[in-house]
Amino acid sequence: MNGYCAFTQLFHRHGISLMRWFAYFLAIVNATIIGLSFLFVKITVAETSPIDTLSFRFIVALIFCAIYMKVRNIPFRIEIRRLFPLLLITLFYPLGFFTFQAYGLLYIDSAEAGILTATAPIITAVCAACFIGEKTNLLQFLSILISVTGVMLISVVKGIHFDTSSIVGIVLILFSCFMSAGYTIINRVLIRSFTAMEITLVIMIVGSLFFTGLSFVTHIVNGTIATIFKPFGNHHFTIAILYLGIFSSMLTTIFSSLILKHLRATELVVFLNFSTVIAIIAGYVFMHESIYFYHLIAAALIIIGVLGTNFFAKQEILLSKK
Repeated sequence: MNGYCAFTQLFHRHGISLMRWFAYFLAIVNATIIGLSFLFVKITVAETSPIDTLSFRFIVALIFCAIYMKVRNIPFRIEIRRLFPLLLITLFYPLGFFTFQAYGLLYIDSAEAGILTATAPIITAVCAACFIGEKTNLLQFLSILISVTGVMLISVVKGIHFDTSSIVGIVLILFSCFMSAGYTIINRVLIRSFTAMEITLVIMIVGSLFFTGLSFVTHIVNGTIATIFKPFGNHHFTIAILYLGIFSSMLTTIFSSLILKHLRATELVVFLNFSTVIAIIAGYVFMHESIYFYHLIAAALIIIGVLGTNFFAKQEILLSKK
């Protein structure tokens, strides 16, 4: 016990709690999972539609979420009057975020979507300040801009060609960014009253019901209902869906809630830009994609921005305690 106390006091003397360090660790793991998920999404969309992919991944996530709660004997008892806030968050994620993103990509390429999605930390910072009073100091905001610049650099070099015909796609992708910001902010509030598992389970239930319903309707209209499970004949597709469901859906939702107990909304969202660095490394290692000098510059900007945002947040916390 004395050793544990000395260990925790060491962290406190350096101005940061052990739980805040744990939140940073989870944020890195979270970003890594999301970064690797791009590889698996490529595998799934080659076999079926994005809507079917979303349906399967949320069904898998729901099944494993239920199994985990059963094994750990975690009860789920929420009164009807307390259910409304949890249903509210599902309007932002997964429903709003994935729907706007999926249909936005029908009108613009992934490079253009990437540069727009990179604005999510800025949007989150502004919304968090307006709705829950989370202020971002100047040095933090500059750090966010540095990180965003790194993501944008990759999209710009890949080539973007915004024009008037892509205005619908631009609006839809920006809406998905606002949905991401709304989800993060509401999650930051809800985690004070609900457990991470309660939030996760409701999100998985709503996500699986919505996207599975949409998938069935689409197949019925197109007369392809008999082929809905055909992609599972490819074991690579099955592995990809398991990863997207268990890790990229269930675990990242749990981790996001746990992280937001100790970090501000902006601090979490800017960490997600780190997933771009992971995606570059994963593409190089597993898909033999090339890494160019601009990738290294972009990665450095992203990492500097993430470190700066959280370092200056810690400095602000220290000053507020004096």
